[in-house]
Order: sequence, then structure tokens, then C-alpha cells
Amino acid sequence: MTLTAGTATSVITPPVGTWLEGYGGKDHGSIGVHDDLFAHALVIDDGDTTIGLVSCDLLGVDRRLVMEARRIAADATGMRPEHIMVAATHTHQGPAGLRFDADDELMDVTARAIAGAITQAHAAKRPAVLKFGSTSVDSIMQNRRHPDWPVDADLHVLLFDDVDPLQPPIAALVNGACHPTVLYSDNYFISADYPGHAVRVVEQTFPGIGMQFFNGACGNVNPNWIKQTHEEAERVGVVVGAAAARLIAELRPLGHVHHADNIRWSEHLEKPVTAGELVGDVRLRVASRNVDLPIKTYLPDEEYAAKLTEYKSQLDALGDAPDPEQRRPIMAQLNRYRTERTAAAAMRSREGRSLHPELMAISFTPGLGLLGLPGEWFVETAAGIREAAGIERLLVACYANHYMGYVVPEAAYEEGGYEPGVSFLAPEAEAIAKNAAIDLMKEVLQ
Repeated sequence: MTLTAGTATSVITPPVGTWLEGYGGKDHGSIGVHDDLFAHALVIDDGDTTIGLVSCDLLGVDRRLVMEARRIAADATGMRPEHIMVAATHTHQGPAGLRFDADDELMDVTARAIAGAITQAHAAKRPAVLKFGSTSVDSIMQNRRHPDWPVDADLHVLLFDDVDPLQPPIAALVNGACHPTVLYSDNYFISADYPGHAVRVVEQTFPGIGMQFFNGACGNVNPNWIKQTHEEAERVGVVVGAAAARLIAELRPLGHVHHADNIRWSEHLEKPVTAGELVGDVRLRVASRNVDLPIKTYLPDEEYAAKLTEYKSQLDALGDAPDPEQRRPIMAQLNRYRTERTAAAAMRSREGRSLHPELMAISFTPGLGLLGLPGEWFVETAAGIREAAGIERLLVACYANHYMGYVVPEAAYEEGGYEPGVSFLAPEAEAIAKNAAIDLMKEVLQ
């Protein structure tokens, strides 16, 4: 059977004045558009199964937004709604109103734009060949909980190439793991942050290509910057986009004779392509599962006040120039309990209940897969899923199909810090979700 793929893009930039989501402390809405936000859609068909993948320049996608976009696209194309993955790049400079405190009008127009991109991509399908490769972008990122702790510097590319090497490539799905937080809370211009610039670099290098960026398990990984400016967001995006563009160019000769002139011998000698691999016999398999994850049990307000007083006293006792090794453990606990007290105000009414997010797994071949995870996951969790599922070539797309905040390994709660404090989930939730993801990947890889 012939593999086909098609792409399309819709603009999802909200009106100027829309409040931006991703940082607290903002006191007014957006004041302009630095760069547009897009929904980049890719539809893939192996002759038996059709899947749709959409990457949106948003902080997150709510279940309601995803379900409506799926419904509209399925009605227009005949695709199965559960075969459509909608993910966010997690820019912190996109619109509020698409998750909490939903703006019904913005929700509706965004869902229609996402569905429109899927519908157009479905109509644009043409014969394709799949190629896969990986490179590294370690210069742009650091573990934000400890600089010596792990990151995932791999940048993965699924290239859906034209069968004719002289024609432009069809699409590139690029997957990396780094928070789009080059821009900070003092920015009031709508922007896709560095992923938007990365997409543009690839699109400018290969006119006509459909480029998608799916952010990975970056819950504890931040970008490196000189200053938190739009110029720096572009610089980081160029690093990512240029790495992806080079890899795409190196993958293109796969499946074709790749040679050079040897003018001493008057011969054409073949040059093996070592950048990646040609993926033959693509057979798409899709599975999804809703998993019950317990919501955190919060402390009484007076206990939060007591803990904060205790840790502030410890910090004050260190003096004006404290030893960093003494200061850091105290700050980690202060940050945890400050953020947890804020989260408690919003979530206390839901204690004892569960969240029911959707996990989604796709396999292209038994050795190559894509896992869609809702919310913000740590790099260690993604590595554990890859190892336990027995698949090295596993792309992980977080912020997919829903948003449930941080999914934090249990050990991180004792370590303290922002992520375990702001997480809505109980400490045991990460292991439950991780095991469900492993089982789901094994199901589609059989």
C-alpha cells in the first residue's frame, strides 16, 4: 500500500487585547502581535489507517477544544476522531481562555481553525516516504531544578519526503524537549517564542514544507538565554530550526543513489547516508486510554503559613551573604509551599477526586512510535517510558489532547521546588500515568 501525507496551516492568532497565559502577575492584555500563532496539521494515511497530528502555538489545549476540533474535522473528512492528536508547543505568550475560564467565542474559532487545517491537510495528501533521524541541540537547554541533572538534548525528525527526490519534501515532524520560556512575564506581545522561529527556519529552507514542532518532556528543562527578549527567542529558534533543517537535508538522499565523482578513476562512487534511516513498510496503529489520576490532598491553610514562616526564618538566619549550598535547600521548600498554597486555593474543592486525562500512542513500525502525553512531564519519566517500552525511537509529544499541569516524580516532592508545589496531582500519580503509557505503547508496538 502507498503511504500518503498532506499538510496545512491555519492562523490562530487571537485579537490584540486578549490576555496572555503562562505567567502570573500580568495586569493587562496583549498590546500587539510580534509573530503570528499557527496550527500546523499533518495527515498520514497508510491505506488502512488515517491519523491527524496538529501542533498549535498555545500554552495548552483543553479537552473541550480538542473534542470540538476532532468533531468538526471528522465530519469533514471521515477520519476517526480518536485518531487525531492535538498538541500545544507550550508558548507562554499565547492567549488565555482556551483552558481555565474558557472564552467560548475564542474556543469556538480556534477549534474551527484547527479543524480547518486538518481538513485541508487531508485533501492535500500525496505519495510519501518516511525517513527518521536525530541530532542534538544541547547548547540551548539546562535542567531547571539542578544544572547537573538530566536533559534530553535529542532533536528527532520524522521526514515525510516526496517519492521524487527533485520535488520538495512534504512534511517534517520535529520533536524536542525544552520549555518555550525565552520570553518572560514582562512581554505583552503575542508570540510563539522559540518554536515559532524554529518552524520558520525550516519553512524558509524548504519552501512548501509542512513543519511541525512537538514539545517533549520539558517539565524540568528551561532554555538558555542572554536576555529574555524577542531577539533571543529568535536566536534559540534558529539553533533548533537550523539543526532540524540540516538533518532534513541529510535525510533526503535516503532511498536514492547518493554519489560523488571520483575524477582520478573517472567513476561515480556511492556515498552511504549515515544521518538516519529510511522507514519501510509503514503500518499505522493507534490506541488511546483515559487514566484516573488522584488529585493532591492539600494541607490546612495554617500549616502552609507555619511552614513558610519556618523556612523564611531559616533563610534569614543565614545572613546577608548565605552559602549557596545552605540556601538552596531552604529556597526549594519555600518555592514548593508558596506555589502549593496558591494551588490549594483553586483545587481544594476537588480533593478526593481524580483527573481523567487521555494518553495516545501511535506506531509507524514496531521500532518507531509517537506518544502523546497531556500536561508537563519530567525528562526522567519520558526516558523511563522509552526504556520500559523497549523502544529507543520513541518521540514524546507532551501538552497533547488535554492539559493537567505538572506530572511530577514522587521523589521530587521531597526535593521541593516549583513543579511539585504547583502540581494538582498526588505524588503517586506520576507512576500510575507512566505505567499506563508504557502499556499503551506496548499495545501499538505488538
